[in-house]
This record gives sequence, structure tokens and C-alpha cells, in this order.
Amino acid sequence: MHRRFVHLLPAVAIVAGLALSPALAHAGRYDLDLTPLGTLEAQGGNAVIVQDNAAFRSLSSELGTLMAPKPVDPADSLGLSGFAVSADLSINTLSSSQNYWQATSGGASGAAPSLQVIGRKGLWPGIEVGGGATHLFDSRMWALAGYGKVAIHEGFHHLPIPSIALRFSVSRLLGAKDFNMTTLAPAITVSHLFGLGKTFSLTPYVGYEALVILSRSQVINANPSCDPFPDAYNEDSSACDFPVGDGNTVNQPASEFVFDDAGAIVRHRPHLGARIIFSVIRIGLDAMFVPGGKSEGTVDGQTVVDGSGLQQQYTVSLGLDF
Repeated sequence: MHRRFVHLLPAVAIVAGLALSPALAHAGRYDLDLTPLGTLEAQGGNAVIVQDNAAFRSLSSELGTLMAPKPVDPADSLGLSGFAVSADLSINTLSSSQNYWQATSGGASGAAPSLQVIGRKGLWPGIEVGGGATHLFDSRMWALAGYGKVAIHEGFHHLPIPSIALRFSVSRLLGAKDFNMTTLAPAITVSHLFGLGKTFSLTPYVGYEALVILSRSQVINANPSCDPFPDAYNEDSSACDFPVGDGNTVNQPASEFVFDDAGAIVRHRPHLGARIIFSVIRIGLDAMFVPGGKSEGTVDGQTVVDGSGLQQQYTVSLGLDF
């Protein structure tokens, strides 16, 4: 490895170390609790659980958009011997004033920062694979991701002909106690490289990604104050009783519930950006504009609509190309 490469590695190691360091033990602002989205209510002399499936679908839509991997890269592949690593810092907007954030988070703000660390390896011909992780700050949540790219047209850098690539990424959410979430994302990118001298290049690009979010919950307790198995030190189980409309109580009503997968949530992620390479240093700027969700799903025969709002995602990337 060239000596100047060696001098850059400590900085990359520090960034990666910060990204991969364990989250603090205490719950963060974005450690979501879905319990408030299910409540016990009296109906016909019985206690029943009422679930806010629309809120869960909308929250899953915005969380999936926030945690899904971001391309932050033009269409040209790295080549047979190419390898790149990068750390990508993003500011992501969300509908923090909506009840599905207010009720489940520890005070979500309108802009949530996240960090993505990813490595890419070029293969022949025009194929690229990679993997990495995204962490949402002030939470325990991570998303592990794998990614592939096929450059179906590239290399005409001295002519006004763009490069075109197809991408596909998949991610799995970890560290969210109530969520079971996977994202899939086919995408297309168009770009053109402008060389300035022998060591500097600028590559603007535009792209479109169809983000597919598959989300359901773990088992949740709508009455967390109830201990259905009181021990010698907690013999009072009155917290399990629920008053119904006729003045009676239901002792230890069923309180566990699950948000089922209501069908795929689809979000559209058009984006644009630019990559700058100086020697081996890679700097990227990327902006995504994600219109509010409108996809519908079905739970127990009832239609559930994604009510998520417009999300914007702005990313600054720093890395190395070898």
C-alpha cells in the first residue's frame, strides 16, 4: 500500500470505531416502544385490545425509510481490483409531530442523524458487491445491509454518454425490541464522470429507488403494569383488573397483541448527488426526497393506509478508493 494511503487509515478507523461502538445502556430518544399503540377498552362487558394498525404502518414506513441503506455512489463500478470504504453521515427528516412518533418515542425531533459505514468490492465485468451497517444516533437500532450493483453501461467518459447501473440492497433491522423489519430496494442510477487532471474527478449522478418495507411486531403487552404471575414479594395482582361498563371488572384480561404484516410498504426515493475523488480520497454529497407514503395494506379484512409524510435525507460521505 502506498505510504500516503497509510496516513489516511487512522482517520477511517476512528470513524468506523465510533460507528460500531455499542449504544449506551439507557434508552435513547429513538428507542421505540409500541405499547401505547394498543389499549384495553371495555366493549360489551368484556375487555378487548384495540390496536392502531394505521399508526404502526405509518411508523414502520418512516422508520424503514430512515434506516434503509443509501446508495451515495454513481453508476460506474469500481473495476476488477477496486475496493472502497466510506462513512456516510445523514440528516433524516421525519413527522415527529404525529402521534405515532410522539406516543412511541422518547421525544423524537424533526431531524434524526444516522451514520452508515459500508465497504464495496469491484468484480468483473462491471459487477460490484458490498455490505455495511446503519446506526440511528440516540438509539440502540442498527440495520445490517448487503448490496449489489451491475453497471450495464459505463466507461464512455470522453463522450457525452452517461453510465447506467442497476442496484439492489437488502437490510435487516436490529436493536428495536418491538420491530421485525426487513427492507428491499431495487434502484437505477445514471451518472457521468468528469476528469480534471490526473488525480481529480467529479461525478454527478441521479437515481431512483423503490424501497419495499416488510414490517411486523413482536409480542406486545397492552397492560405492562400487570404481573400475571405474582410471586411472594408481589402478591397484589389488582393491576391486572380492568373495569368494564357495567361496573364489574375483568380479572387478568388477555393483554398480549401483535401487529401483523399488513403487506409491503412501498416508498419512492428519487435522489441526486455528486462524488469527488482526489487521489484516493472519496467525498460524496447526496440528497433524497421521499414523498409521503400512500400504499394500503389489509389486517383482519380491514384496510390500513400508510399515512407517513414527506421525508428528506441529506448525506455527506467520506471514504477511500483503492
